[in-house]
Amino acid sequence: MKIKVLKTRVMKTKVMKTRVMKIKLFSTLCFVWLFSACAIMSDRTVNVSEAQIQQKINERLAVPISLLRIFDVSLSNALVKFDAKTGRMQTMLDTNLTSALSDKAYAGKLGISGKLRFDQATSAIVLDEPKVESFNLAGLDPKHSDLLNVLAQTLGGDMLNGLTLYTVKPEDLKMGATQYTPKELLVTDKGLQMTFSPVR
Repeated sequence: MKIKVLKTRVMKTKVMKTRVMKIKLFSTLCFVWLFSACAIMSDRTVNVSEAQIQQKINERLAVPISLLRIFDVSLSNALVKFDAKTGRMQTMLDTNLTSALSDKAYAGKLGISGKLRFDQATSAIVLDEPKVESFNLAGLDPKHSDLLNVLAQTLGGDMLNGLTLYTVKPEDLKMGATQYTPKELLVTDKGLQMTFSPVR
């Protein structure tokens, strides 16, 4: 009789241990699943460097810009700096100006600054509210300064506004079945920091 009772107790103990192990395993799996779900559903951060923006600007401005149907302006060798204090991008470009009215070409520098914004329609970061900070051409007669100002304002206000600086990759906007949407665009001294939040 005692042997039967002992065997029964041993069996019950084994069953209990098995149940405890199953519960622990289930709990662990639940924790891993919840952790993975939280990781997938958390915000994502994408960093864009100054070098990446410089390359994109040079690509976008590879074709000369026509001004007033008289002048052609070639912009190249963009040098980009981000200012975290003002939230603006500062860019210096080599400039070459030619005119249909003259065989002479003028070389100089164009300095522009601008804000940055995310364009939802194109999934791109674009230049917003550009401002010409400086526009200097070597050898240009000082009496043409008024014309130079007109060219600068036309170039900055009309031609460069909305210029695409970076196109967000599709994989940055979607992971698995989770779709992401832009939350924040932060200008740092080292580049751009984009934060995307999952669409819930």
